[in-house]
Amino acid sequence: MGGVVYTAPMRTLNLLSRRPLPSALFGVATLVLAGCGNDLKIAQSARCDGIQEGTETTVDSPFDADQDGFFDGANPDCQTTYAAADLDCNDQDPSIHPGAPEVTCDGIDNDCDATTPDSQDADGDGFNSCVDCQDEMATINPDAPEIVCDGYDNDCNAATPDETDADSDGYGSCTDCADGDPNVNPGTAEITCDGIDNDCNPATVDGPDIDGDGASACIDCDDTDPTRSPTFTEICGDGIDNDCNGEVDDGCDVDYTGIYVLDHEASYSCAFGIVSISVHDLTVIDANPVIEFSSSGTQPGTMSGTIDASDAFTTSNVLRGSCTETYGFNGSFTGPDTFTGTLTASYSGSCFDCSNQSWTVTGNR
Repeated sequence: MGGVVYTAPMRTLNLLSRRPLPSALFGVATLVLAGCGNDLKIAQSARCDGIQEGTETTVDSPFDADQDGFFDGANPDCQTTYAAADLDCNDQDPSIHPGAPEVTCDGIDNDCDATTPDSQDADGDGFNSCVDCQDEMATINPDAPEIVCDGYDNDCNAATPDETDADSDGYGSCTDCADGDPNVNPGTAEITCDGIDNDCNPATVDGPDIDGDGASACIDCDDTDPTRSPTFTEICGDGIDNDCNGEVDDGCDVDYTGIYVLDHEASYSCAFGIVSISVHDLTVIDANPVIEFSSSGTQPGTMSGTIDASDAFTTSNVLRGSCTETYGFNGSFTGPDTFTGTLTASYSGSCFDCSNQSWTVTGNR
């Protein structure tokens, strides 16, 4: 404003000269008060109008209370004066204004843009990122069942364990192969031949196979002999217990006929020499299941009997008279050319000085 016009009701005076105004201006007197304009500007109220008013330290400073460079979006004058990109939706917080980063899940419109979501459901499982602990996987959310040992908190509940330690041995069920047995876990030493994976490591053998025949020392009758194993079939005529069943050539059709030399002599004499035994070898006639053992001389003579499927034999020879002589040879073949047995001699009746005798011998063909 250039000044103030003052209109007097009766007579206009020139206040500067105190002289009457010309009569042509009678009834209308104008007074210009120089310098009042500045005083009025200082008194002007602050307004959000893009102009620095008298009470404003900067342009519209009362309308940027948080001093973040954006004006109070709730003020109508600011709404009229400034574009939406300059209006602050919360003029009390400098961290909230257009262009500020949106902080998810805080319940605040940080960037003053209602279209920017405070949360999202990236995996489309019905749970937003504020409650979904893994919003990139639809199978993980607060309603999902916990799957043990998969390494994920499937139900978004840290209190639900991913594994248990039922036997309290310090190893969870994900690594403990027997979580009900505290003596079985990855920290336990392997015990051989107990049939248990003590250290939970399948690569650690329960029993070694020293001879490499496919049977461990736990079941192999001789783990230093690769020709003997419970998994093998018996080979007839080799004199070896190939199948580890404790018998040689079992199930084989072996003819034991032949002369077998004894490892030591069976000899005895009584009744004034009437009884005279001197056996160095035995002759075998194998007519399975009938078998005979005989020697030179009358005593023990030919002892006849049977042989069974396990190659055990029982034979006898009875010489009757006033002195009844009974001879027997019982034993078994331990190989295709070997037997072991006990030769017995017993006497009853008038046998003078004869007494019962026995000899355990081994014969080889």
